[in-house]
Amino acid sequence: MASNYLTATPRVKIKVARVLTRPTMGHIVSVATRNRIRNHGLLFDVSDPEFTPQVRAEMFWRTYESAEIRMIRRHLQDARTVVELGSSLGITTAHIASVLGTGGRLVCLEANPHLVDGLRRRAIRYRHDIALEVENAAVTERTGPVPFQLAASAQCSRVADNDNGLSGGEITVPSTTLREILARHRIDDFDLVSDIEGGEASYLLGDPGSLEGCRRAVIELHETSFGGKVVAPTDLIDAARMAGLRVVERHGPVVALVRG
Repeated sequence: MASNYLTATPRVKIKVARVLTRPTMGHIVSVATRNRIRNHGLLFDVSDPEFTPQVRAEMFWRTYESAEIRMIRRHLQDARTVVELGSSLGITTAHIASVLGTGGRLVCLEANPHLVDGLRRRAIRYRHDIALEVENAAVTERTGPVPFQLAASAQCSRVADNDNGLSGGEITVPSTTLREILARHRIDDFDLVSDIEGGEASYLLGDPGSLEGCRRAVIELHETSFGGKVVAPTDLIDAARMAGLRVVERHGPVVALVRG
């Protein structure tokens, strides 16, 4: 079956992936692994309720943030300082921690306050010799409180489109900018990992100068709106190039970039 899957068409692969990551499969995986799932070489305790059955299945079959994790492990080996925007459950955070150089530093921003403690535990499990700093904040083009839309899956939670009051699924969270993060943590040279559901426009378009010290980056790009205009991933790639970064690898919406 594995051989057939490898030679299958993209459409067939998508159908197979959907079957393998159904909630029912997630429950089977949980029982079979006793909630200890190995993902790209790291073993995770997924017993926390933040891990939905679908996420557990995706982690088991290595489809959860697979492009980001592969690029992190391939391009950020021996990094000294990494800023991660949108750490979510902390799976990519743990992979970043595992490839950091000795005495490295990892600064994480996550808007969902319910995920902060868990992602901190998962990152520090793999590296006790690094400096880990975690902030509960959204990354936008401005500072101040913003509405944040909670979803059943942590991957789908995001800053709300407007601030005309909160619905039942929204909370208020603090927001900050990439430039302020760097200043607050006294960071000059850094590598960047970013998956903030369109918030990447805040620095790529709103403040490209904040990327001056960025050496390498792994960014998931999203179609979004900025300055009243719809922005496509290709527009964001062009902005990254204007900021001195070039694409060295791309898989769908995920790109790896280096300076020069």
